[in-house]
Amino acid sequence: MRNLLFYGATDYGLTLSNSDEQKFKELSEGYNIFVFSNNKKPGEVRFEYTTIKYIKKFNSLIINYIYFYFINIFNFLFFVRKKNIEIVSARDPISALIPVILKKLNIVNFHIIIEHHGNYLDLLLNQRNFYFKNFIIKISNIISNFSYRNCDFIRGVHYEQTQELGNLYNKNNLSFPAWVDNTTFCKPELKIKNNKLLFVGNIIPRKGVLFLIKSFSEFSKLNQYKFEFLVVGNTPNKIYMEECQNFINTNNIHNISFLGQKSPEEVSDIMKQSRLLLMASSFEGLPRVLIESGLCQLPSISSEIDGVSTPFGSVGGTLLYETDNQQQLITKLSDFFNNEELENELVKKCYELSSNLSGNGKFLNNWKKIEKSLYEK
Repeated sequence: MRNLLFYGATDYGLTLSNSDEQKFKELSEGYNIFVFSNNKKPGEVRFEYTTIKYIKKFNSLIINYIYFYFINIFNFLFFVRKKNIEIVSARDPISALIPVILKKLNIVNFHIIIEHHGNYLDLLLNQRNFYFKNFIIKISNIISNFSYRNCDFIRGVHYEQTQELGNLYNKNNLSFPAWVDNTTFCKPELKIKNNKLLFVGNIIPRKGVLFLIKSFSEFSKLNQYKFEFLVVGNTPNKIYMEECQNFINTNNIHNISFLGQKSPEEVSDIMKQSRLLLMASSFEGLPRVLIESGLCQLPSISSEIDGVSTPFGSVGGTLLYETDNQQQLITKLSDFFNNEELENELVKKCYELSSNLSGNGKFLNNWKKIEKSLYEK
């Protein structure tokens, strides 16, 4: 089996979640799995299905990125030589810089895959407030072009976007969803109808949470406040979170609850106890939350954007509305709750689509397709 390293600043705790354990367990059937991440407590930890090298994590996001992605080159070189790494999967073109430089200088000899989860730079900049944004964008674009030109393969979550990148840089590519734990996210034992609507994701402008809150407030007024809106997610943008809370307080809204960040197991339980998932994103690659909700038989209503329209809107499980069109969203909500046949159809279709995208063994099989492309003569 080949030695595969996942390289990026994904936060893996010193104790892995059940979802992470299941992902590494499936991949370990075809690879020796290693991870290069960061943590407040640096060191190397051997888990049952993977070994994780933790680099020191700093409180400052900028310092953390600079240290991990630029200064960290010697730690990375020592690790990949020690573990005889054959394939490096970088989570974005910025994190691919160190592997690309080392390979370009003929210091190492491994294949480099760059993961593409949408416009990673917009995702980062919209989640937090940064100084010198224009400078960051310019430098990031230079690094990205260099990394993409010198990688071996591009792996994305959205077919059209991945194809476009592959054609632009003349690279082999493959699109498939990010890992979804179909043992944690699964069909509920009993589907009970209620009036709970749900949002799951980072509370940031790109996700349109304030728009959802305003739209739900209007819909709730029209329906004598019999519905409840649950908001689950992290709050990296404190100013935006304050805007959401100020609107709720100013308008004296009592049927919206912020539940904070939850574990995958907790999110799954909440999905199984909800009736409808809401999304208002302005951009997505291929939202994993829609796959997870579908496995829990939780249909959705979403803004009509790339990554959602296909396959979720066209194949099934998701009703679409024009982005930022509040009246259209309210109309879709009314259609859903007043048409039992439509709801039952969406429940069935969302489960079928999610099962097809994330069935048992599909994640490993997709990685095997990448390996075949890398090593075929």
